[in-house]
Amino acid sequence: MREAISEDDLARYIEQHIVREVKISRYDGGPKWFLAVRLGGPLSKWLPVRSQRKAVRTWAKLDTLVNWADAQGVRGALL
Repeated sequence: MREAISEDDLARYIEQHIVREVKISRYDGGPKWFLAVRLGGPLSKWLPVRSQRKAVRTWAKLDTLVNWADAQGVRGALL
């Protein structure tokens, strides 16, 4: 079972309209932010976006994450 998706997979899923929901949250309640997507229905698991080096990609600033998400084609992120 999938625990996270790569940035490349995210781009492909967005292009193919597979991403159903997007959520931006604080990472472990700390100062960093992360983005997670849901590919199925409301009972499907949230999958964080991962980088090549880390299990979860994080951003220090919310604005930077939102700008990155916009550049990827993500719209309507839930805060």
